Amino acid sequence: MLREFSRSDREQLPVHLLEHSRTTPGHHKLTYSEEVKISEATALIHTPLIEWARPQSWCDLGCGSGTFTTALAQLLAPGSMIHAVDLDPRALEYVPDHYDRVEIRKTLGDIGSPSLRLPPVDGILMANTLHFIQEQQALMRRLLSVTDSFLIVEYERSKPNRWGPYPVGFERLRQLFTEAGVERVEKLAIRPSLFGGTMYSALVERSRTQC
Repeated sequence: MLREFSRSDREQLPVHLLEHSRTTPGHHKLTYSEEVKISEATALIHTPLIEWARPQSWCDLGCGSGTFTTALAQLLAPGSMIHAVDLDPRALEYVPDHYDRVEIRKTLGDIGSPSLRLPPVDGILMANTLHFIQEQQALMRRLLSVTDSFLIVEYERSKPNRWGPYPVGFERLRQLFTEAGVERVEKLAIRPSLFGGTMYSALVERSRTQC
């Protein structure tokens, strides 16, 4: 899946996140370009609204080569686990098996397929993934059976193109989750897109009383 960022704004990140981004244990030393992408991804999804200090399990759906997977691993506490899922086996080869003390389990699968089975998790990350899914409402219903929390990164656009055939601007995202019975859809950050316009990140949470 496509992962795209603006120019880096590294000074906004905590120092310990910048230090962690320099190497991925068990894998190659990160290039400066890779560091920049991971730092930008971390800044985009970091929020104090998530309790990062406790070990958790997450899914990264449409993980691609693992930029956001690594960013998520930087934020999670030691002992956490990420299930990284993508349809492209070549992209999965670039995803690390672990980052610091966060385990990463890679799964080859189509997130748009009803046959994909996911474990119950604390949260699901989808970064530049939803705009490839035609049956978005059906996917939301399936995913709400395994988690109550989502981090979403998408392009703020409404017109389809070949790179995003089913666009999900923020209002469309809010509509998708509202129709699925979820009330809290909160925009976290925005970034300029290299292809024009902007990208946004959002936190989606279903309260336990809604379950």
